[in-house]
Amino acid sequence: MNCDTCIIFDFDGTLYPIIDFDSEQLLVHTIAQTSDEVFRKEAQRFIADDQAGCFLLEDFHLRYAAMTRGSTAALVDEVGRHLAGLLSCDDRTSLVTLKKESRADFAIFTCGTENLAEAFLTHLGIRDLFTSIRGKRLHFEEVGNTTMTIDIHTPEAKRRALEALRPCYRTIVAVGDGPTDIPMLEAADLGLVIDWNAQAMHSNFETHHSLPSLCRRIAAYLVSAAEA
Repeated sequence: MNCDTCIIFDFDGTLYPIIDFDSEQLLVHTIAQTSDEVFRKEAQRFIADDQAGCFLLEDFHLRYAAMTRGSTAALVDEVGRHLAGLLSCDDRTSLVTLKKESRADFAIFTCGTENLAEAFLTHLGIRDLFTSIRGKRLHFEEVGNTTMTIDIHTPEAKRRALEALRPCYRTIVAVGDGPTDIPMLEAADLGLVIDWNAQAMHSNFETHHSLPSLCRRIAAYLVSAAEA
């Protein structure tokens, strides 16, 4: 196959299973471990509210930007290392094999944090597989003054980002794990759901329960598309 294919992954809950916290909640939790009691209580409320679904995405981004002002590159790296440890050798190998066999461009489109996705991939040793990571980015200046910029911030922004790639690729595959991925999955030639914990959304999208299964399905689809 020629490099006329792009495979787009969501990050949180897609490239790794969410256990207790997603990557952004875990970063706030990690910051809180070295903060004062006031911030620790605020972090607990923030995480509880987010897990309860209390935030609109725009509101979440504002709160998250405030909560991560005390973050550092070292803390992001710590979170990335922890998340990478949730994957098995088979999980990592499946991504490497899919990249090798498909020769596709890999991308991450997320409403989450680019730095966390980069740290995760770096600790897995597969950062070079991905040509693009788009979401929110933390900028580390002086301690206590980390700032944030936003590229992709809503489900519709994911869809628009995918559609902007149409002139560049003949085939686009998208993978997600939840409702915020639906517009992106609908816009792809093949949209797939990964359900690590057997608790994913009920949807019309084909669902897989592991990265190896998912990657095998994508590889088979791309072979069929190339032969069509």
